[in-house]
Order: sequence, then C-alpha cells, then structure tokens
Amino acid sequence: MQRSSIDAGGNGRFGRRDFVWHGGQDLVLRYQKVNVLGFSMDFAEDATKSNWGIEFTWENDVFEGDNDAELGYTPVDRYNLTVSVDRPTFVNFLNANRTFFFNSQWFFQYISGYGHSFTNDGPLNVLAVVSIETGYFDDRLTPNLTVVYDFGSGSGAVLPQVTYLFNAEFSATFGLAFFAGREEARPMPIHPTALTDRVGRHASEDFVENGLSAIRDRDEIFLRLRYTF
Repeated sequence: MQRSSIDAGGNGRFGRRDFVWHGGQDLVLRYQKVNVLGFSMDFAEDATKSNWGIEFTWENDVFEGDNDAELGYTPVDRYNLTVSVDRPTFVNFLNANRTFFFNSQWFFQYISGYGHSFTNDGPLNVLAVVSIETGYFDDRLTPNLTVVYDFGSGSGAVLPQVTYLFNAEFSATFGLAFFAGREEARPMPIHPTALTDRVGRHASEDFVENGLSAIRDRDEIFLRLRYTF
C-alpha cells in the first residue's frame, strides 16, 4: 500500500495498491560537491574573563531528504553558526588547588526552504554541548562531565568519565555513556525505495531518528587502559 496522497496515486484516504514485484526504484549513490563560504573569529572578553569562538558558514544548494519530492530530495541553503565559550573558574569547596574548566558550544543551523516532509528537523536546529573538567593530585586524577542536547529531535547524552594517570606512559579511564531520543513521524515518500504492506494508523508515514536518537539504546560502561611507548 503506497502513500494515500494524490501525488502518489492515492485518493487522499487510501493509497495505490501495488505488489512487491510491481514496484522498484533506481538508486544512485554519488558524492555531493558542496560550496561553503564561512568566517571565524576568536576573542577574549575581560569583563567575564572568558574566551569566545564564533564560526559561521553558508552551504549553497545542498540536498536534503524530502519525502514530497519526486527524486526524494530538495536543494536548499544551510546557514550554520557555532558559538563556543570557555572559562576556567575556581570552586574552592570542590577543588582548592585547580580551576574547573567550563566549556559550552552551541550549534545553530537554519535550513532555507524547509518543508514538513523533510527527513531532518528544521527549519531551525540547535545543538548544545556543556563540558566541565578539573584535576586533582597534580592533575593525575581528571574527572570530566559532558552533556549534549539536540533541541529539534529531543535527543541527548550524558557522558561522565574519570582518568587516572599512573605515570607518563600508563593511564586508565572509566566512564559511562547515557543516551536518549525518540522517533519522529514524516509523510512516507511519494516513490518509496521498497514497497511494503502498510496497514494501521501510520500506514502513510515513515519514522526518522535524528540527532542522537539512533543510538538511544546504546548506553555504555567502559574501562580503557592506555600504554604509550
């Protein structure tokens, strides 16, 4: 059962009925050339004693997956802005001898010409990363906490880890990785790559896993030993 829209041969309620051996699509795999124009700058801000980095790029006529398009994609312009700020800060009751290094990065993306049938989120996407690190025992013990959140897909990760340096050659790192995310419904393609027998409530919809949603069931506990020579 294909999509129920008129563009796909349906009547608005029911889709065109095809058997698997009736349908099929030609697939073309190619590397897309992308023209990118951008600039970046870094500066220190004295009032807050923080360091800032800003990068902006414009990507012209890049292909985004579009289930309403005959070819399955639509050329769009993408505008990307990255803002990074970091500041070493003393938190005396937690560590009187070393600063805590706070870093935050924000990734903004705007997709010009975004439609509801695009497989990616949009038109404005925001991804935030916050990381905190400090050192104990002359920096032999270095705990780190990183939090990631993607606003468009509602997905994220919490990544705590601690590294102990036994000597200049041997170190051990213990860490955890917790991921979260969700599926998002999109109208099924006008011309799906493969035909399947679709029934039920979401017969004319496909589901995507954007951001970190694709690895939401890949939580990890790890111990890494490193010896350099």
